[in-house]
Amino acid sequence: MPRNKKITFVYAVLIFCLFLLAILTIVIPKVLNVTPYVISDNKMAPGYRKGGLVFVKDVSEPIHVGNTITYYENQGKTIKTRRVLAVDNKIDGYFVKGDNSDKAEMGLVHERNLIGRPYFYLPYIGFLANTKVMNILKIGLFVGAILMTLSTLFFQTEIRQKFRQPID
Repeated sequence: MPRNKKITFVYAVLIFCLFLLAILTIVIPKVLNVTPYVISDNKMAPGYRKGGLVFVKDVSEPIHVGNTITYYENQGKTIKTRRVLAVDNKIDGYFVKGDNSDKAEMGLVHERNLIGRPYFYLPYIGFLANTKVMNILKIGLFVGAILMTLSTLFFQTEIRQKFRQPID
């Protein structure tokens, strides 16, 4: 396989992978009306592991014992996903526990702190939701696009020069 075809193939595969990543993290959540959140601990392992990306949908049905919920804690500073142990209808709250934990969480999760229920989960890509990583990724993609364009122009010029050389 000629060198320029190898480079073109590598670029095509790279662009296709970036396209799939964009679909997984941007387009699908918008279409399904879900919001991505990063799992910050292993208390729900093996179902939801630290560093995974959980996609949460607003609650439209009542929450029952055994359901998994995602909620704000510490006035929105942290977001947790836990399983409901008991529902308190008088106070409108939930007692929760992690699947990988022996003890229930301290306190009550109030209805006003509830974000929703996990809709689906993608392991290992939670780091993409970090703003610092996203900024680095944007810069990297911009620089990569420039380098891909320049290298394509260089190899196209190199091929043209080979065809223009007189045959001995």
